[in-house]
Amino acid sequence: MYARVNTIFGLRAKVDSGVAHIEECDRDAVESADGNRGLTTLVDPEAGVIVAMSYWDDPQHSSGAVLTRAREDAAVAAGGELVAESFEVVVAERPAVPDPGAAVRMTRVQLEPSRIDAGLAFVRDELLHRMSAATGLCSSEVLVDQKNGSLLLVTTWTDQDAAGRADALLEELPAAATRQAGTIFPRSEAYVLVRQSARSD
Repeated sequence: MYARVNTIFGLRAKVDSGVAHIEECDRDAVESADGNRGLTTLVDPEAGVIVAMSYWDDPQHSSGAVLTRAREDAAVAAGGELVAESFEVVVAERPAVPDPGAAVRMTRVQLEPSRIDAGLAFVRDELLHRMSAATGLCSSEVLVDQKNGSLLLVTTWTDQDAAGRADALLEELPAAATRQAGTIFPRSEAYVLVRQSARSD
């Protein structure tokens, strides 16, 4: 499975309009497109940032003209600019179905291109293993761009308190272990879940 991560850096005053456009105008078009496996909408209202993550059985299916226009219109509604990223989904686990309003952490990781496998193993076996033992984890995904070594660890939590414990786990990672695995953690972004859909057929 593949993911297209569309981030809109909009205006705080227009973030609600941007979210409404995605949910009321774009969601049906995305979910009815050939090869679509679901759509997740996230928002950081204080920063005016909206993230729409669409999932596909083939990355080519995410590039249709209708979908491109929908993304552009959502950016206009939010008064911002759109940045699109493409990834392969290498881990997708959902122990519990998160409710709207759940806390989401999007942790960005940079892997050494020559050591992608080692970096992936570290994120999956060390970091994700630690997070899975924490109370309140609803779902986790690992998305990777093999070409440039970009990785996203997306975790959804029942509430902000639970997500805060995940933040603490990141801070506790041994620096020596991250260097040995060839991983750098530039930043972690905080969002609120607006809506999530997933197809399993």
